[in-house]
Amino acid sequence: MGGTFQLFRIATILRDMGDELSKILKEYANNELVNKSLSAGLDNLSMTLTAIEEYRNCAVQRLEAKVIGELCQYENICKHAREELKHTMNVREKEMARKKVLDKARERQPFNRQQVTYAESELLKATAEMSRTAKGLSEQTEFFERRKLQQLKGLLANFVMIEMTFHAKAVELLTVAYQQIGDINDNADLENFKRKLLSPEKPVNAGISARSYSLASLLHPQQSPVKDDEDATSLNRMRSPEKSITGKSRSSSIAAMMNHSPSYSKDGDTSETEDTEETQSSSEETESR
Repeated sequence: MGGTFQLFRIATILRDMGDELSKILKEYANNELVNKSLSAGLDNLSMTLTAIEEYRNCAVQRLEAKVIGELCQYENICKHAREELKHTMNVREKEMARKKVLDKARERQPFNRQQVTYAESELLKATAEMSRTAKGLSEQTEFFERRKLQQLKGLLANFVMIEMTFHAKAVELLTVAYQQIGDINDNADLENFKRKLLSPEKPVNAGISARSYSLASLLHPQQSPVKDDEDATSLNRMRSPEKSITGKSRSSSIAAMMNHSPSYSKDGDTSETEDTEETQSSSEETESR
């Protein structure tokens, strides 16, 4: 019985340690930013181990209910059996005492029939009580033994069934966990790590960022700010003639349209002349710009 309780405590400790292992793997997977395959594999493995510990928790609860609980009842059963045995021994001692009294009465006063008869009647009562008590004790002992054998058989069967169910599920899930570990692509993770190490745009951490930035600066030297300003100025100069040419072409086309248009009334000619002057002034402003 003590070994059973020790096994139950070990099972609970294994359950707690398995939960702790799953938690550690989950945190490591969440903090892994470079090795994507490793992160996914550890995440799946942590979920599988969590499922295994859930089955272990169910097994522990079933052991507690169907094995440990039944064994705990034997404390009261054994206590009651000890009390019955103690009562039987008291009755037996009482019978022996009555027999001694009868023997003394026969030795000391063999002719005192009243005292001898009284001692004999007390001895008969004690003997009858002893017979009843012994019979009851025999029945109690037989019942206790039968119950012990039946319950022990049932407890062992429940224990084996619980362990067999748990280990069958555990083997199934451990097979899945083994496949998940095999799915981790270490070569791809290594190549990804190398790319991250050489890439300054997406640094992994402070140390890798500094090293990768230094290496990139050595491989691709940056241009000076003065050269950048000169390039921008030359680009603006190249773009400005295009704008002036465009403004001139627009103004000339508008003037041609106005010259070829038919003549109307004097007021209309005056308005057209004003429009033409405004257009020419706007074109001159465009050219000056």
